[in-house]
Amino acid sequence: MEKDKIVQQALNQLNRYADNKIHIPDSLPVFSMEQASSSDTGVLLATYDEINFSRKIVAQSWAPQKDIDALIAQIKSVSPDAILFADFINPVMAEKFHRRSISFVDCVGNLYIKDKQFNFYVKGKKPSNLRTKRVRGRAFNTAGLKLIFAMFSQPKFLYATYRDISREVNIALGSVGPVMDDLYASGYILDDGQRRLVNKNRLFERWVDGYLEKLRPKQILACYTAEDDNWWKNADPAEFRGVWGGEVVIAKSTPFMVPETISLYFKSDEDARGFASQHGLREDNEGDVCCYKTFWPQQSGGPEDISPMIMYADIVDSINPGSWDVAKTFYGEAVAHLLTD
Repeated sequence: MEKDKIVQQALNQLNRYADNKIHIPDSLPVFSMEQASSSDTGVLLATYDEINFSRKIVAQSWAPQKDIDALIAQIKSVSPDAILFADFINPVMAEKFHRRSISFVDCVGNLYIKDKQFNFYVKGKKPSNLRTKRVRGRAFNTAGLKLIFAMFSQPKFLYATYRDISREVNIALGSVGPVMDDLYASGYILDDGQRRLVNKNRLFERWVDGYLEKLRPKQILACYTAEDDNWWKNADPAEFRGVWGGEVVIAKSTPFMVPETISLYFKSDEDARGFASQHGLREDNEGDVCCYKTFWPQQSGGPEDISPMIMYADIVDSINPGSWDVAKTFYGEAVAHLLTD
């Protein structure tokens, strides 16, 4: 859930509880929000009667999955008495916050605010839509695989708005939140004041499996057969806005390697067919030359535009068992720098 939605829903829950607790005659909201420039923070005000109440708030998604000491430090860095607004806070986390005098409000009605004017404490309410079951596994569907790839390649997507992610990664806006929630819940995103991917080795290996099983097959344009086994040596897919997959990139730099399967990536079916026609490739569903549509932003052709993640997956999927050793070497040289926590 985006943070501005968390703020609004949590504020509604707080006002609903305060209305019942204080029994306001005209049903005016007790609390209002003065929004700061960032959706992460704002100021919560009490506007009822002569009450003088003003607290900064910190908005966070999936508070139950975060390290509590780091989260408390983050809250107190905003203000010693800041209030956490979250989408859901489970009873265990609620009790920890209560014992350490950290105020909170979530989107389902759990809350704790105590000072000389208020003494509110509710815990144990559960999301009515069983959200944790609903979103589990979303990280490794097609949209999730695209987003994980984007975050490995460009960490800016860890901080981007859901709308920007949807536009730039080319996934449905409604898919972004569940994928992010699942990555938090599965322990692959940590937010301790600086949001980052963690457990990257495990995440990468799961991405490779998901990419080969789910994402790449959906990107296929056509497969071909070549009469000349060496046709690829003088071919240049960049002429058709394309790039070689991992097998040929490695083979061109490793004299003893001969690709038994060949992957190429093109912007469009028209580009792929133009390349195939130029090099005498015959369309064959069982062929060992397969063209896929790119799913990442690509400015120009050339091997430098193929991600090490795609290269590694292509090599792992190669029929030649010897490619596994090459893949491990490549993994250490080109992929390892992506996997440092």
